[in-house]
Amino acid sequence: MSKVYLNDRIVDSDLATIPANDAGFLYGAGLFETMRCHNGIVFSLKDHLDRLSFSAAKLAIRMTQGKEVLTDAIHQVLRSNGLTEARIRLTLSTGPVSAEDDGHPSTLLVSATSFEPYPEDYYRKGVQTVLCPIRQNATDPLVGHKTTNCFTRMVALKQAHQKNAAEAIWFTTEGRLAEGCVSNCFLVKDGKLMTPPIETPILPGVSRKNVCNIAIRDGIDLVEKDLTIDDLLGADEVFLTNVIMKVLPVIGIEKHTVGTGKVGPVTEQVKTAFSEEIESQCRRPV
Repeated sequence: MSKVYLNDRIVDSDLATIPANDAGFLYGAGLFETMRCHNGIVFSLKDHLDRLSFSAAKLAIRMTQGKEVLTDAIHQVLRSNGLTEARIRLTLSTGPVSAEDDGHPSTLLVSATSFEPYPEDYYRKGVQTVLCPIRQNATDPLVGHKTTNCFTRMVALKQAHQKNAAEAIWFTTEGRLAEGCVSNCFLVKDGKLMTPPIETPILPGVSRKNVCNIAIRDGIDLVEKDLTIDDLLGADEVFLTNVIMKVLPVIGIEKHTVGTGKVGPVTEQVKTAFSEEIESQCRRPV
């Protein structure tokens, strides 16, 4: 039986319960982080916790646990489940609706499962995507934050899967390229790497940050700018990122073929460098 960390202790997953008036359960008033553990080390853990803390402050979601407590909770879950290669989910909610009045701590749940990678063919051949019919509204205060109120994203992703696509690509109500349901988006045109700016707004992805750092380090021309459907369809290469998929090449958008229909050279370069970055950050001490 798997073990989870709930509030302040490790418990069996089937015994983990939250109050019926938990604001995260009732209203989606919560945040979550999906993390990748390799060699027993969590990739870019600081970036995940920094983003969680920033969003909690921005959205007034109570976060009574400090980063040291969160870090310890993650490591306790990994040890309790005997996992060194894992997908980790940290969920934080404001706790019971009345919590601000009675001093009750926010609800913290950390779980982990054995890591299941995307199919190898996805990386060798690339994937198909669709255009999401739903638009991202820049005035929505939740946009750009990884909130538990993400059912719309899950509906859009399920619809994409029903069309044999790996992801759905979102645009804003103004027609600017945004992101995927669960990923950030990059384009390559004439050797130049382009991605929508954070202010679009989009989620400040942990993998997105790593890819941008890789591009700067390796001399790839990187531009963060407003992009349109014409930019997307005119790109030589397209790829998606998150910490689970890493760098996922896109070779089709609806019926449109991206570039030559094969994984392009810049995507291959970044894909390799990103995998090397995971190995570097998650290298066990000698």
